[in-house]
Amino acid sequence: MAARYSLILSKGTHLVDESTRRHVLTAIENGERIVEIPVDRYQDGMTTTATVVTSHVVAFFPLDAQEDVELPSNVTPLVRRG
Repeated sequence: MAARYSLILSKGTHLVDESTRRHVLTAIENGERIVEIPVDRYQDGMTTTATVVTSHVVAFFPLDAQEDVELPSNVTPLVRRG
């Protein structure tokens, strides 16, 4: 997975790629309550399937532009290390 976005949820952050971002946005637009997506939980390039409740999606932030974004104090962005 070439993670390009931080998926900010009400209780956590995951790294996702462009196709996953589109999949989640489509699910929200279609009124789906849940969506299964691959996520990079530990920022190691390995993915696992997660079931996400779409009402908990807060935002997507592109990884290359995060320094320009002022996040709320309760949100910690995750970026690939190494």
